[in-house]
Parts: sequence; structure tokens; C-alpha cells
Amino acid sequence: MDQKDIVHITAVTQVRPDGEKCTQAVIEYKEKIEPSMLEPDSFEVKDRTIIRIESESNKVTLHLDEKDKEAPTLCPGMPWKGSYASLKDAKVLVRQKKEIRTQDGRILEKTDEWIESDQTCNKEEELFIQMAYQKQSYNLYIPKDYDPKKKYPLVQFIHDAGACGKDTRLALAQGRGALVWASPEVQKEHPCFVFAPQFDGPPIVDDDWNVDERLEDAKAALDNILELYSIDRNRIYTTGQSMGCMASIVLNIRYPEYFAASYLVAGQWDERNIPGLEKQKLWMLCSQGDAKAFPTMNQMCVNMERAGARVARRVINAGLSQEDYTKIADEIMKEKPDIIFTPYNLETVADGWHSNGGEHHVSTWQTAYDVKVIRDWLFAQSREE
Repeated sequence: MDQKDIVHITAVTQVRPDGEKCTQAVIEYKEKIEPSMLEPDSFEVKDRTIIRIESESNKVTLHLDEKDKEAPTLCPGMPWKGSYASLKDAKVLVRQKKEIRTQDGRILEKTDEWIESDQTCNKEEELFIQMAYQKQSYNLYIPKDYDPKKKYPLVQFIHDAGACGKDTRLALAQGRGALVWASPEVQKEHPCFVFAPQFDGPPIVDDDWNVDERLEDAKAALDNILELYSIDRNRIYTTGQSMGCMASIVLNIRYPEYFAASYLVAGQWDERNIPGLEKQKLWMLCSQGDAKAFPTMNQMCVNMERAGARVARRVINAGLSQEDYTKIADEIMKEKPDIIFTPYNLETVADGWHSNGGEHHVSTWQTAYDVKVIRDWLFAQSREE
């Protein structure tokens, strides 16, 4: 493979439930490549495993094993210990091990040299723009074909503490919590804005329920977006996992007329300090094996019920089909609840019990945003009711 025959090599990243990974190397040639000449071992990618090769026109796509040690580009942090998340530059080193042929019959000889990728691509993250308002950096998705004459709902996603870091894209790279709302599947049915603030430094809410003033910086940035775009103020939603869940609870308590509904994932909160939360529309989810979130979410439901809220509870399995989740939701809605609590059966979330249930905590949000009926429930809520 002679470098003069190549236009670009692209390292493609994709965001999986457990974070961003480099999943493909795409080689763009100057000429169209003959697919019949390509074999599984025609190429090598340094320190990576090629699991499949595809060719279309002048592009050869090398699909890489996501289980490879070098696959992750997301480096989670532990801000409570002073380390913060970061994103590695996605790079691949590619070598051609066998001859290949262009569709015009020219032979491209094998070579021992490594050629490094010269560009990157992540189609999902690129749907968002990175902005800043005063002190707050954030990611914003604007619906395709945005029409300022129409009113659009907005979904806020707040990341967990493990994604705290300087790179604004971390809120997108950490998992599916922000990206899912901008996906073609969701946008087709529910065109909406997506606001994903990025927090650097210590957690904005910690496990002792201390709230950092930076949460108000994010609220100010969100307020500014409402002024700039045609947002339906009766259909603003918040969701978040762990730290983001707790931050969403705080915002609901401080601004009880702001959100139409909230999806609260794997967060803990002081069940004695939830004034007015019983008046909100909430769907709460965590694993029964989550040593912190499960008992506090359960007790929150008890206290909200005592305060007059209609609470529906169901233990559900993680990883069910959308049809099964819809059937469960249909039964729940017969109770006409204000608050819905659907803890995951711990056996369906993670194997075993380690780190005081920590694996159940982080594994919850790897599936939580896949449940379509919960997303649909969120969009059905409005403050006009």
C-alpha cells in the first residue's frame, strides 16, 4: 500500500453504552477497489483486531473488535479523588499485508510500512455543537429543519461524576444518555432540542448531597437557550444518571414550575429533603443491587406517597424487548400514577456483587436510555395539563 494511492485514513469512533470507542478504520483510495481481492487478512491495524472488511467504491472499511484493549477513547475520571475524565485522540496505524487490485486492474503491492490515520469521525457527536454561556460549556442539538415558527420540546441530560472533565464532548462520549434524544429514531417521532452541559472540576452534587454553585451556571445557560430558540416552555424535560440524577432532583426542588417531567436514573438523594417533589411527574429507575440509589429512591417514593402522590412500582428486567416494556407500561398507566418507580431486577443488571454494588450502579444507565416507552412517556408530559 503506497501512501500516494491514499486520500485519507479515518479513525471512526462510536459511542456505546459504556462510552466512546474506536470501531473502524476507513481507507479512502484515489481509485475504486476491487472487492473480490480483499481477504480477512489483507490488512493489519496495529494493536487492534480486524473482525470484518467491507469495500464500497474507493473506500475500504476495517471493522475493529470493540473488546480490544486499545478500543476505548473515553478515559473516565474519579473527581472525588482528583482525577478527571478525558478523551484520547482516535488514531489507527494501518498496514497492507497482501496485494489488492483497483477496478481498473492496477495492482497495489503489499508493504511493511505503517500509515497513520489523518482524520477522525463520529457522526453522532457531530450532530451537536459545542458552546459556552458565561462560565458554562455545553453541547446543543438543534432539530433538523428547525423552524422558528414552531415550538419544540427540549431534553436536558446531565452526566455522571465519572464524566467530569474539560472536554465539552465528554457529556456525549460517556454513553447514550445525551445522544439517544438526537437519534433519527427519536427525532422522527419527537423533534426536540437536546442540551447537555459539561462540568469540569469536582462533582456538582456529591454523595453527601452537597450542591455546587456551578449547577446554577448550567441553569443560566439553559435559560439563555430558551430565549434564543423557539422552545415550548411547557415541555422542558430533564434526565441524568448518578450525579446527573441528583442534579435533576435539585433543579426540580428549586424550580418546581420549570420541568414538565423528569427521568431519574440511578441517583440517591436525602429522602427527608424533597419538598414539593411529590407534585412532579417522575419516572425513576435503578438496580436493586445499587447499594445507594435503590434504598434512597425507594424511600423517596414512600415519602412522596405519604405527601399525596400516586406512586406506581414495578420490578422489571433489564434488556427486555420494546414490546415487553410497552406491556409493562400499559399496566402501570392503569394506575394513573404521578411517580413511577421501576427498579431493575439485580440479576439482570450485573453479575455478582462487587465494590458495594458499584457495578450495578454504572451498569444501570447502559440500558436505561434504550427503553422507548419511557422516552415516549416523557414527551407525553406537558405543563399545560
